[in-house]
Amino acid sequence: MSDETRGGERPEAGRGARVIRPGVTGELGRGDLRLRIEASGRELRRAITSVLEAVAGPRPRPTRVARAIGLDKSLASRLVRSVRATSDMDLMHFVPSPGGLHIFADLARKHADPASIEHLRAAADRFTELLDAVPGGRASIDAQIAESSRVALEKREHIAKQASFKAMSFLLGHFCDVLTTSLFLVPSANGRRVDGIEIHRRLGLRRMRPSTPLALLSFWGDASDAMKENAIAFEPVDGEAGRPDPMAFLLPEFSSQPLPELDVVRDGDMTTLVLGANSAGQAPTQLTSVFRIRNGWPLKPEERIQTLRGYVLHTPCREVVRDIYIAESLYTDASPQVSFELPGPRESRRPPRADGQRHFAEVDLTSSIQQLPLGPEPWDMPGVANQSAIVRHVLERTGHRTTRFRGWRFAMTYPLTLIEMMWWLTHPNAPEANGRA
Repeated sequence: MSDETRGGERPEAGRGARVIRPGVTGELGRGDLRLRIEASGRELRRAITSVLEAVAGPRPRPTRVARAIGLDKSLASRLVRSVRATSDMDLMHFVPSPGGLHIFADLARKHADPASIEHLRAAADRFTELLDAVPGGRASIDAQIAESSRVALEKREHIAKQASFKAMSFLLGHFCDVLTTSLFLVPSANGRRVDGIEIHRRLGLRRMRPSTPLALLSFWGDASDAMKENAIAFEPVDGEAGRPDPMAFLLPEFSSQPLPELDVVRDGDMTTLVLGANSAGQAPTQLTSVFRIRNGWPLKPEERIQTLRGYVLHTPCREVVRDIYIAESLYTDASPQVSFELPGPRESRRPPRADGQRHFAEVDLTSSIQQLPLGPEPWDMPGVANQSAIVRHVLERTGHRTTRFRGWRFAMTYPLTLIEMMWWLTHPNAPEANGRA
């Protein structure tokens, strides 16, 4: 439940044209391309290193290179960084463009011997030929490099995600500085299932256009289903069943005042709480919400890799932080992992494979999970004010003040809007289901 939520085990309701460049008769195969990239990197390393040493000695520094020949400092830095790369593939990610290499050759010709300058020019020209032989040019080459270079992958990914944030903020008409979610798994009252308690915080929420409605929370299920035993149900934290007042999902004491009025939009089994259009164009800069998921998961895992939670991010964010906490009495051998997928039917979801092969709907994003130590302030989030106070308030209110939890955290800058992030739990001792690992 949320503007971005999919969860529990219930089904949710919820290469371009081929370019042939002049003088190029065909595209390089993947293996051939990687060999050419590495060969170009080896040649450029030798050529650049020779001229750099002639200009600034055997241990050149960017400032010394820039001063010696009047080279731009950023270009000097890229040259030094490229020859310091640990592999020829990494060098090809850092190396300046062929034009930059020719500028370097022109300015260095008074310091280096003619053979070294000619070698550098020839290597730069072959680099140009490589770029011309690949549809997409340097971006395509960087994509190839990223498959074996984490440094290249993280840099290009960050640039792309930042550009996506700016574009989607404009197109959707709203954005948020920080979005956090904290999911607590606790035994259900009936002793046969597992409940969830989830806190959502939006800090620095902004609406760029007054006419833009902003979805805050979504949940699934017919009101009559909530009355059935063991049925999955989404409720306000105090347990109001059926179709509750939408304001019951907000925590006023931890939100900007005055609280906004929310519209309730129902579409089949899905109900969405929406911050409607506002002529002043304002949205609350801080909004905190909390809810329960009744009977969301089995008490004993039914398969080795279990779907835990899914979130489709509807609001562009500069940063997202997602925590999960599992009561110590539950899933004692479990460990979490995350994946990113194109939104689609619940039935199409596949857990991450151990062999690294991806389903066609998976989106390959770098990510890591941090296990959280439970110290005197176990709920803190660096840079997020009042997080511990909010968690203590909610746990006290739900009767879990003394419950002990194990916790994990996932954080990402510029998360991709409208891409679904999935939490999975791996249970080493649980049976495999449907032949899936």
